[in-house]
Amino acid sequence: MADKFYPQDHGGNLYSSGEGPVLADFSASINPMGQPEGLLKALEEHWGEVSHYPDRQSSLLVEAIKHRYEVKSGEILCGNGSAELIDLTLRALAPSRVIICPPDFGLYSRSIPASVETLNIPRKEAEGFAVDTGAILKNLKKGDLVLFSNPGNPSGSALPEEEVMLIARAAREAGATLVVDEAFADFCPSFSVLDYAGEERALVVLRSLTKFYAIPGIRTGFLKADGALVDKIASLQLPWSVGVPAQVVGAACLKDDNWAKRSRDYLGRSKEKLLAGLASIPGFTALPSEANYILIRLDAPAPSADELYARLRRSGTLIRHCGSFGLGDRYVRIAVRTVGENADLVRHLQKMFGLLSGSA
Repeated sequence: MADKFYPQDHGGNLYSSGEGPVLADFSASINPMGQPEGLLKALEEHWGEVSHYPDRQSSLLVEAIKHRYEVKSGEILCGNGSAELIDLTLRALAPSRVIICPPDFGLYSRSIPASVETLNIPRKEAEGFAVDTGAILKNLKKGDLVLFSNPGNPSGSALPEEEVMLIARAAREAGATLVVDEAFADFCPSFSVLDYAGEERALVVLRSLTKFYAIPGIRTGFLKADGALVDKIASLQLPWSVGVPAQVVGAACLKDDNWAKRSRDYLGRSKEKLLAGLASIPGFTALPSEANYILIRLDAPAPSADELYARLRRSGTLIRHCGSFGLGDRYVRIAVRTVGENADLVRHLQKMFGLLSGSA
């Protein structure tokens, strides 16, 4: 029997035809405050460089990363977004087995070579889809590569720093490697283990600039690891994979020292109001999340994820159906947008379910 088809394998697909325009996108968890100021100016200043091949070492971007995150030379590899870095890491480290923790970002399982064994250690649904640290430690063996997102996608559940490092140390002792995808860690930096990558030889940390700085159309990210691991991964990277615009924009984003705090402060307030509004919808249960998105379990009298997705999509609102994460027809993910956009979504849902006077 074929697997059920779900309408999305990733958020933010505004280019699909036949469903009408997207007027409000809650499917992609991108910072609704937009980009830091000065990006266009930075591009203009460096525009003449597009007549030449990009700097293969991404020096401008690496220097900005070193300044922002206080990292050492030789521990950083920039890439064409996290997707490239995931692929490079899996190929370079050539594990005998990959441990993943579903539900999680679907690209992980799709990137594992068919010849490599995969062990699924499911997250704990009763605990908001937290990573099952105990099960990972119990199953670790030589040659393994453990890969999971933190905070988790789509759950937003975040494993504390001390637990992540417990897995990292156990991986080293077992002759394995831990790869932590921190694509959304800028929204909750206290859970990040970026500082330990490089120092802990068995730890690789992936970071994306596209979500927090609202530049998904400009593919840029980086990884941090022990210098020998970085060299091994870099040896497989195609030359010039990070173009001039990506290097310039990424560096300019990281140089704005106030952007991070302003964004987190605003999104914290916006998220609280959105959670309060969603609590008014019968059958909607919002799971705890450290990220800029909320995973919602749908119970009666709420409709199924199929129905909710379809009804909202017909009106121009896009949410994330979580069937492709392996969560069937019971879960959807909603991004935290601006206070006004969130309020509009809540009113739309309230009207849809007859909770406002005069609504059907």
